Amino acid sequence: MKDSRTKIRTKKTGAATFFYCAFTLPALTLAASAYADDGVTEPTSETSRTQTLAQASPSPTPSTSHAPDSSPQSARSSGKRRADQGGQVRNDQPDTTNAIVNAEASQTVEPPSPPSSQAASKGFIADSHLNLQFRNYSDYFQAPNAIYRHAWIQGAQANYESGFTQGLVGFGVDASLFAALKLDGGNGAGNMVHVGKDGGGSQQLAWAYPGMYDIKGRISETVVKYGLQIVTNPFLEPHDNRALPPTFLGVSMVSNDLVHTTLEAGSFTKVDARGHTNLSNLTTSYGGTRIDRLTYVGGTWHYAKNGEMALYVDQADDVWRQYYGSVAQSFGDPTTIKWSGLANIYSTHDTGASKQGHINSNAYSVSVSAQHGPHALLLGYQQVLGDQFFDYVNETNGIYLTNSMDVDYNAPHEQSLQLRYTFDGKYAGVPGLKAMFWGQYGWNADASAGAAENASPSASLHNLYWKNGEPVHGHHHEFGFVPSYTLQSGRFKDTKITFIAMWHNAQAHYSDGNNMEYRLVVNVPVKVF
Repeated sequence: MKDSRTKIRTKKTGAATFFYCAFTLPALTLAASAYADDGVTEPTSETSRTQTLAQASPSPTPSTSHAPDSSPQSARSSGKRRADQGGQVRNDQPDTTNAIVNAEASQTVEPPSPPSSQAASKGFIADSHLNLQFRNYSDYFQAPNAIYRHAWIQGAQANYESGFTQGLVGFGVDASLFAALKLDGGNGAGNMVHVGKDGGGSQQLAWAYPGMYDIKGRISETVVKYGLQIVTNPFLEPHDNRALPPTFLGVSMVSNDLVHTTLEAGSFTKVDARGHTNLSNLTTSYGGTRIDRLTYVGGTWHYAKNGEMALYVDQADDVWRQYYGSVAQSFGDPTTIKWSGLANIYSTHDTGASKQGHINSNAYSVSVSAQHGPHALLLGYQQVLGDQFFDYVNETNGIYLTNSMDVDYNAPHEQSLQLRYTFDGKYAGVPGLKAMFWGQYGWNADASAGAAENASPSASLHNLYWKNGEPVHGHHHEFGFVPSYTLQSGRFKDTKITFIAMWHNAQAHYSDGNNMEYRLVVNVPVKVF
């Protein structure tokens, strides 16, 4: 979730800007699909349904500075597994202040509103920035039946962001060059290395391509971008756990004109997937169904210094309409004890031509955590209500549910429970040192209804609902350990080193199989100007 806004404003004109842009976004992006070659080979079922154990991007990708940096998301081997190295657990709300103090503060006279970001613009060149990011990424994945994948890649990004021209409406551009050098890895490594148009390419030594490019406009605190970009929301957050992140083609809008509120909207048609150097169609992660266009709108309201609410809705044309809601609240102080709670839910329903079949399901999670000094303990519960897998857009972390760690725990009717311990060295005199341990158990998965609808081996979703000759069912568990350290000073200040270790074990008929993965990632940011 976004960090709470601290600026005090009285203007409300952002609402009109927001709704005007939200309703015109689809029209603005009709040209998006014409940009890419629709004939580009779609990712194979292996790359579209397995990529990514542990969302392990140890440092934020450019243009995602508002993304949280403290919770694991997951990835999968026979599904979609994920886990952030400590970046995305959404229970790290600011310390709560007394409710009476808040009430009294609201009665005081507010100071004059500061000038908006656009009014304070220094110009296209004066506000421009160039940053480099180097990522050394090594990954070792092992599963039964001699399934083995490994890779060692040196990735690099050169990210240029211009300022905005001065005036009521400012204009600018962003451009990024992505490049990678393979140090080790080969056949079977999938998107850990390079993936060509024909599905091959794993032996390619090096590759480079334009990773991001967009034109942008700003009025007051509202920014609209069109092009290949990165956005962060409950549906399209990039799954950045390889040497280079995925990026998405379309139009986006983010508005901060309303005090303590962030409003967003967007419409996207293509993705430059991990390991790829060309654009391809959006697809669903588990069903592998093509999405011609994904459109979303929503926002986050920071109703108090220590609490926030979010509401979003998206539509994947002819596939589903999905709703997301969350509430997060905390109180107390880490020096004594700080309590944090988070509840969120996705509600998914088929729409239009229903290309992925009938969908009517809800998936929710609730978590409570307690922190004392550097130590924190979290208990999380998650459940899927419905006969379908909870699915989301491929190449994304579009599952903000608490128990989506190594695997997603998203089978029909599945329930899961997680116990997580985190250590934050900032409160122990060792700033920059963090560690996370977790154990998780899932049970009650029952895909019999979906299996009956996809009984024929030729059915498009047969392999999703059937495992080893029976409908998906059973229980499974996982363990994980993610330590990291960020250098606090010196020439390499802000360099982050992250190690990820995960082990998953499941019964024979559960959708995700047994596996173990070890990953080491070193991110080195360099500010040029």
